[in-house]
Amino acid sequence: MTTPHEEVPDLPGKMEPTSAEVKMAHQLIDALTTDWDPEDFHDTFQEKVEALIEAKAAGEAVEKAEPAAQPTGVVDLMEALRASVERARSPKDTGEKAGTSGKTGRGKKPAAKKRTGASDVGSLRSLTKAELYKKATKAGVKGRSDMTRDQPADALAKGS
Repeated sequence: MTTPHEEVPDLPGKMEPTSAEVKMAHQLIDALTTDWDPEDFHDTFQEKVEALIEAKAAGEAVEKAEPAAQPTGVVDLMEALRASVERARSPKDTGEKAGTSGKTGRGKKPAAKKRTGASDVGSLRSLTKAELYKKATKAGVKGRSDMTRDQPADALAKGS
């Protein structure tokens, strides 16, 4: 059996906590400590299995559980933050009524649609910025992180 230091030689050595750290740890433990009553806790998995066994023994039909949801992939936190900030901009900042989308923020007019692929751009513009970012990522569009909301739609339309 290997030790952590054998696997990662740059690990710091054993350090003794300061008295302030020990005091803080005791305070945290005291603050989070509650009385424990085992009757307050139930093994819900065991209860469900027992119910299934009883139903099966009684001749009832037992349905299979739905499969667990598939992971949705990695979330780009910076993009989520940008989208949240964009949605939260006050009408004063954008010069428009809240919830309208006639302009693309800060009083700018929407980018003109190009004749070639205009229907593609229109359908792409109905997507959220996060959805556009995912499509642009799959298509290998460069400079995505610095693009405004409409720029990925334009770049995707040019590529199609």
